[in-house]
Amino acid sequence: MIPFFGIALGLATGFIRRGSLRGLAELRFNAIWLLFITLLIQILIFPWVLGTVIIEQATAYLHIASYGLAAVFLILNFRIFWPVLPGLILNLLVIAANGGFMPADPEALRRAGESATAEALLASSDGTLANIRLMTDGTLLNILGDWLFVPDWVPFATAFSIGDLLIALGIAWIVQAGMNILTPPR
Repeated sequence: MIPFFGIALGLATGFIRRGSLRGLAELRFNAIWLLFITLLIQILIFPWVLGTVIIEQATAYLHIASYGLAAVFLILNFRIFWPVLPGLILNLLVIAANGGFMPADPEALRRAGESATAEALLASSDGTLANIRLMTDGTLLNILGDWLFVPDWVPFATAFSIGDLLIALGIAWIVQAGMNILTPPR
């Protein structure tokens, strides 16, 4: 959900800068099909999309694969998407270091209004739930895991990582810059 905050921030900033949605329509992407495959994989392994995980057996591998495909897309479209790449790299690093799962702090989940997810994660026999792993002293790179949160009183509140934050800010930059492509300087 954090990328949607990035889109909203980018749109607001773009309109404040007197940009236009026409500029975004002018952006051209290479291999956009990679994003659709990434989205499909994440729909199948993330419970927040359909309320349940469709593919449980290979979640860890598919999670890493989805980030790998997204990275290839970003590299193929580097001139546009360079601001998103640092966040994606940080997320891929922590997920790969933890066997394909993102470490998540149950307290951050609770404070984001995701108490049921926190309790299910804590009750899990192997410390995993869908694409997340219980953040403990044994998980690696916890500073890059989901320990930040949007408070539960904010719509679409969630726990998120530093990588997610950088991705959202990168998306905001791209959207506002794209909105101002066709706008003459003042």
